[in-house]
Amino acid sequence: MTKIINIHTGKEKELMMFDCTICNCKFSEQEGGLQRGVIGMISISFCPTCFSGVLDMADYFRGTDEEEEE
Repeated sequence: MTKIINIHTGKEKELMMFDCTICNCKFSEQEGGLQRGVIGMISISFCPTCFSGVLDMADYFRGTDEEEEE
């Protein structure tokens, strides 16, 4: 992963890390996923893998097929 360094001060920028609500892995904003969302009143964060899985599950239950999209 790349570091972000201020050229004027030489200080490295601290990357904010989030904990996935499903698998408890740590991920950064640069990796993607969903940071600080809510479902009803429950606050959630999804890593890129879990976020992709949740979207795939939603598409499955909505009944969207690849054939319909073409």
